[in-house]
Amino acid sequence: MELEDISTGQKAEAVIEPLTARDFRIIKKNKDRFDKFDWSVYKKREVYKLRLTTDNTILGLMCLIDHTDEETNAIEIELLEVSAENMGSKKKFDRIGGCLIAFACRESFKRGHDGCIFSTPKTALLNHYPAKYGFHHMPWKTEKRPEGFMILYDDGARKLIKKYLD
Repeated sequence: MELEDISTGQKAEAVIEPLTARDFRIIKKNKDRFDKFDWSVYKKREVYKLRLTTDNTILGLMCLIDHTDEETNAIEIELLEVSAENMGSKKKFDRIGGCLIAFACRESFKRGHDGCIFSTPKTALLNHYPAKYGFHHMPWKTEKRPEGFMILYDDGARKLIKKYLD
């Protein structure tokens, strides 16, 4: 998969792999890079990191939940965070979030969920995820999901995999 260096327009090869115990320590020491969430509480969870193939610096993080129950049958992106220096108008690399979401889509197909993924949106993402990634906002509110949830089905998942991973 490729990221784009915003300043040069050049492509940079990236990889997504499971987060290690050492990575959790690095994240804790560098709180200024990943400051939106306390990732230490996810140590026993399925957490992935995105990094350049030429560098061990973590550029993005994502926690997945594999819902195998018949009612849900999908992968949930419980948490996704892009490093602080790669957000906003002054970011260094683009495509980090898209690559992580596409990875979740591919995992959904691999695990028999037909590409179905969902996430509980933060208010700021209610418009961003549908516009940029093709998610559908489902406004069914619950105590755990006061904004409802965002969902992506097989065709949308295939598009993201093709765009960000192939």
